[in-house]
Amino acid sequence: MLTATFQVAVEWKVKRVTFSSTGGMYLGVQGQADEEHPLLLQSPFPILAYQKIVEVAAGEFAKKTGISTICVRLMGMYGPFDGAQLGLAPRLVHAAVGGRAPNLENVFFGNADDAIDLCYIKDMARAIALLQTAEELQYDVYNIASGKPTPNKELVEAVKRVVPDFKVDLPRGHFPFPPLPLVETKRLQSDTGFSPKFDTRSAIQDYVNWLKAGNPK
Repeated sequence: MLTATFQVAVEWKVKRVTFSSTGGMYLGVQGQADEEHPLLLQSPFPILAYQKIVEVAAGEFAKKTGISTICVRLMGMYGPFDGAQLGLAPRLVHAAVGGRAPNLENVFFGNADDAIDLCYIKDMARAIALLQTAEELQYDVYNIASGKPTPNKELVEAVKRVVPDFKVDLPRGHFPFPPLPLVETKRLQSDTGFSPKFDTRSAIQDYVNWLKAGNPK
């Protein structure tokens, strides 16, 4: 896939190629992390190993072709068209709208005392578009995130405000896994002026409205 992408970019003479990466790169890092934070070559999951390969390959492609090539490390994405429903937020919203109990099996950081950076998909899409269309960028890697942790308890309360009869009991304590740090977004803000438009409550309301409008559940 990488080779085909690079080939098409050259043939079409595009201005910029943007590859999606993941905030999971920072798994196990303590405190805060920016794009310059050293990353371990070893990866606990194949997807993280692949994303590291993509970032290295993207940098080499840019050097060889002169085409602007960036990688965006996406953090806590949720919202419409999240069909995989891997995170806690989409599982809660889909269950609330569907009038059923949520499936909490194998949800990373889905315990009552967990908190992670969540970024609503409409904000994330806007950030990617701003980077892709920017006249000039200073860097080749950007974190895209809300810039603040959202406690799972806050997430549950936001769903209950929008769907008052929804009930859920999250597993107690913290998810038994190395934590994710708070990622900095100074590069993104500096080069695009981006700031999220959705807070937790408005994002959940928009997501619920989208599902209730008959869009795919």
